[in-house]
Amino acid sequence: MRRLLLLLLVSATVAACSTTAVPGQAAPSEAASSTQPGSVPLPTRPRDIALDGIDPCALLTAQQRAELGLQGEGVSETSNEPIFTGRNCTFRGYEPQPVVIGIALATENGIEVITSPGAVNDDLEPITVDGFPAVLARPRVLDFCSVDIDVAPDQFIDVQLADGGGAQPVPQESLCRDVVEIAEQVVGTLQSLRP
Repeated sequence: MRRLLLLLLVSATVAACSTTAVPGQAAPSEAASSTQPGSVPLPTRPRDIALDGIDPCALLTAQQRAELGLQGEGVSETSNEPIFTGRNCTFRGYEPQPVVIGIALATENGIEVITSPGAVNDDLEPITVDGFPAVLARPRVLDFCSVDIDVAPDQFIDVQLADGGGAQPVPQESLCRDVVEIAEQVVGTLQSLRP
């Protein structure tokens, strides 16, 4: 239920956006690929990694989940959301603070559904994640932050980190910093599954 609400929240947020740079923790991308005017420039992928047949819950190892304070192996679902069509997985953690991590494998759209002019209302910052072009998306809804990673033609990974509803809200700046680190782990695990 929480994942459905999170996906609906993301879909609503994605439906509205302007593009501005966000001070971030990851290095901005430098080599722009050919893009439409006004779109967010991203470098070329170092290689293509197809997401077909990948279990999104397997993209965080047991050790990574333990280090992040997550419980269980995640809950897997399939989304028919227009932008995030594909399999997704939701993890919950309570220590050191309550959080929800969502990993969505968008297998019917490329990252341009996020980076094209006027596509979303989030503040987008181009970054690289383990060598792959990506954007840090800071929504105007302050209780989550996400990273979208371009891994193959018409496929990308969306990694979200959301406040888990604790007594003290997790600041968005912390969510945005931490989601970049989680995205690095996800892409690293993906590359180990598809060497």
